[in-house]
Amino acid sequence: MPCSGTALAFAINYARNGETLQLRSDCTYLLGTALPAIDKDLTIRGNGATILRDGANADAFRIFDVDSGGDLRLQDLTVRGGYLTTGDGAGIRVSSGGRLTLAKVDVIDNTATANGGGIAVASNAWARIRSSYVAFNNADTGGGLYTQGSVFSEDSEFARNHARYAGGGIAQAGGSTFVGTSVIRRNTAAGTVKIGGGVYIGSGTMEINDSKITNNTDTGNRGGGIANSGILKLVKSEVSGNVVGGTSGLGGGIYNTNRLTLNGTDVFRNSANGPGTSVAGGIYNDDGTVTLDHSTVRNNASTVAPGGVFSTNQVTVTDSKVVRNIPTNCTPNRVPGCTD
Repeated sequence: MPCSGTALAFAINYARNGETLQLRSDCTYLLGTALPAIDKDLTIRGNGATILRDGANADAFRIFDVDSGGDLRLQDLTVRGGYLTTGDGAGIRVSSGGRLTLAKVDVIDNTATANGGGIAVASNAWARIRSSYVAFNNADTGGGLYTQGSVFSEDSEFARNHARYAGGGIAQAGGSTFVGTSVIRRNTAAGTVKIGGGVYIGSGTMEINDSKITNNTDTGNRGGGIANSGILKLVKSEVSGNVVGGTSGLGGGIYNTNRLTLNGTDVFRNSANGPGTSVAGGIYNDDGTVTLDHSTVRNNASTVAPGGVFSTNQVTVTDSKVVRNIPTNCTPNRVPGCTD
């Protein structure tokens, strides 16, 4: 295909259902207008190409829009520079009834004033993200990814995304999400209200398996690494180096208000280091349920005790340890077996 944004739009518009489009290797397809919405079964093989909105001359628009009934598969491609003043998903939006598959795709430098700077997945939509890189995106909620649908992510990285409200890396507002063998790192939530520097689960279910949530920052007061109000399960994962830095910040690693289960998971070197009564560098549980199963909460720190685990309710503990946190390890009488 010619190295032209106009040629790409023409090819998408007239592609037959089930067709595969081959982009020119290492070409930059510069877009002056939005691409046609995808309402068919379509594969685009990028061969290392970049699809880029012309930021100097173009109006605001998203790069890819998958309509109901659309099934878009992107391979070996960069999606860059989408910009929206209204609406979700500046890089890619998947509407209800749509499907998206990414394989070796970089979704970078996209900005939405609403939700999902990089990717937005609507309710009753589906997305699979494999061996991909979602980074340097910005939004109100879900800097990298915002989802209300079904998302499966594996061998991918969500890095250096930013949210003005919640979920610098990933924000979920319903549906279900699975994150496997992935890294969520160096994302931020910073603005008037900030929740969940790395991940925010407002509702729905999420499982994070064999993954790392590390070095994320919430400049507000709820969850440097993760803020959970849904059903969250962490399996064989690491929550480390995250910071909640606002006044009276709660939960440097994890802030929980619903159901949280840690299985074979290590929560360490997180901090709630803001002024005031910043509590629980490791885990802060506010009237939810927490289960620690063969897990550790260690070497976390907070301004005010405890540094490891604070909980308003009894924590369920099986072969787990809360140790070497400062100023103290846990809330008295809330974490069985924990001592200071």
